Amino acid sequence: MSPAAGAASLARLDALAAERGIEVVEHAPMAPITTLRVGGAADRLTTVTSRDELLAALRLARDAETACFVLGHGSDLVVADAGIRGLVIRNRARAVTIEGARLRADAGTSMALLVRRCASAGLVGLEFGTSIPGTLGGAVWANAGAHGSEMKDVVAAVEVWDPRDDGETTLEADACGFAYRESRFKHSPVVIVAATLSLRAGDSATIARQVAANQAQRVATQPLADQNAGSVFRNPPGDHAGRLIEAAGLKRLRVGGAAVSDLHANFIVTDRDAKAADVRALGDRVRAGVLVHSGVELAYEIEFVGDWAVEAAT
Repeated sequence: MSPAAGAASLARLDALAAERGIEVVEHAPMAPITTLRVGGAADRLTTVTSRDELLAALRLARDAETACFVLGHGSDLVVADAGIRGLVIRNRARAVTIEGARLRADAGTSMALLVRRCASAGLVGLEFGTSIPGTLGGAVWANAGAHGSEMKDVVAAVEVWDPRDDGETTLEADACGFAYRESRFKHSPVVIVAATLSLRAGDSATIARQVAANQAQRVATQPLADQNAGSVFRNPPGDHAGRLIEAAGLKRLRVGGAAVSDLHANFIVTDRDAKAADVRALGDRVRAGVLVHSGVELAYEIEFVGDWAVEAAT
């Protein structure tokens, strides 16, 4: 999109937002609302707190012919230093209902909240979610997992919105294309609005103990006190990315304000002066080092979002 075309679409978006009573913020910094704390500003940002507000914001971007990115907790991603073009929708829609052993929640609901709700309700199956720092929508989108379980193990159905026809559809789990850190949603314009999880009845105290054990393991093995975006690379079949990185002698490797964690080699941590470009350059150096040392080409698990074309040109 040319600068003139981008400016025209933003002008349309601003006008439509005013007509529809949707508050948008211009040139909104993204670093403070992402866990890695790097990156530039979004052209426009709006925050939604309900399903209806989310759909209204999505339709606003579609009608203005403006690029759109839905942000959850801001984990598992690196925003380019040049920022994000178009409209960022910060999804804070968090309605949760429980009927029997089924839990339905809006995509903006934090995984931590869902784990607590399940423990209180005596529902087994989501204990692993305590180690997933994002929202339900992001976890489903990535088929996130921990402690030997993945979202595909508990997802029963996913509600989506399609910008191509303004249609709302519910997809059963077997239609979601789940695989290791993969789903059909990564390769489609549809937006996850909500999801239903199928769980099992259990004892609240037992569930709480397992959640506490999972959290204790996370605290002991991950650099939670540092700015990070979660696991940087996917584990290759039969191995662990962290082991390969450490074996290649890359623990504590640094580029600018970004460094490989000395607690867990599959985490990149940043200091206050870090740039998104530091994170990407460090990640690429780690990939190259592991390839030379072990012959394994690591695949990124974190997502690089925003205007990286500008980064490449400078």
